[in-house]
Amino acid sequence: MGTPLRSTLSRAISCALLTAAATADASPWTLPRGTLVVTGSYSYQSATQEFIESGGARNFPLRGRYIGSTYALGFRFAPIDGLELELGVPVRTVSYASDPVVLLERPMGSSEPELDYYQRNVINLSRTASGLGDLSFAARWRLMLQPFPLALELRAKLPTGYAQPQGTFGDRPQTSGEFLGNVQRWVSPDNVRDDVTLGDGQLDVGLNVLFGYAFRTRTFVRVDAGYNLRLGGAGDQVIGALRAGQGFGERFLIYGWAQLAYTVTEGRLLGVSVAAIDPNLPATEYAGARNLLLRELRLERDQIDVGGGFIVRITQEVELNVGYARTLWGRNTAAVDSLSLGLGVRTRIWGGP
Repeated sequence: MGTPLRSTLSRAISCALLTAAATADASPWTLPRGTLVVTGSYSYQSATQEFIESGGARNFPLRGRYIGSTYALGFRFAPIDGLELELGVPVRTVSYASDPVVLLERPMGSSEPELDYYQRNVINLSRTASGLGDLSFAARWRLMLQPFPLALELRAKLPTGYAQPQGTFGDRPQTSGEFLGNVQRWVSPDNVRDDVTLGDGQLDVGLNVLFGYAFRTRTFVRVDAGYNLRLGGAGDQVIGALRAGQGFGERFLIYGWAQLAYTVTEGRLLGVSVAAIDPNLPATEYAGARNLLLRELRLERDQIDVGGGFIVRITQEVELNVGYARTLWGRNTAAVDSLSLGLGVRTRIWGGP
């Protein structure tokens, strides 16, 4: 005979599967023993604004625009009851486009023709990078189901050999003083590197605690909290997330979430990043290195993201997830809007029905 407790747990597990199947999100409701979930997803990201060291979002200088696309495969598997393993494999394309600019005026008394000089010193910050992004690995161990689901998660992010982020003109100069001491040397089209890369190029290892609760109304809540140890000179982060959803019948669910990553240790210097004092000025206002804001960029990032969407269970084994996310606040990051579409397929390799 079914009990209210068993009924509630059944709904909780159903909700957990729905919210995780298409996105491979961490959940305190681990998969049943012998269950494999394979997900495929596509997300499109765009931004015309960024967050620097302080203040709100501001426009990219020189009418800049960021665009990114990610195709990802995710695998979750439970070899035994209470233990779940996860692998994520993304393929990314990221690009940044902006107006070209000339930062150095032609020296007085130069014999070089004016047109030749300015053509030789056009700075183009537009960049595109494509390839395999950071691999993600995770192991989750469910500690209990009552009075609420509780699990521990060990998560790692592994770079795959892409170019690492640098300052606007490479890893040298390292400081604003060094830049200002020899502007003619550093400000050269051949030196332009910027930080349009597929990731931060370093290893992360995080430990998280995952909580959850499902109500009789088919509403669920999930809370994550943890610490992200960022190796390779990056600043460590404390992280947290809140997710909630409401199911309607057996096939439809809406959800919303918010998450925070906040840096608590100092990251290493990447070099000098050149931004704009007034990012809304046109390229003609940069001549003579005017309007330049020199930032000593460190391998640190803060951000608050929010999002939501809906999940449709097409069959008992297949689910469709449509989502939207927005970066509300951050530091050293773009104000990204993201649209995603995911498909999850669940199968039982061994165990019960």
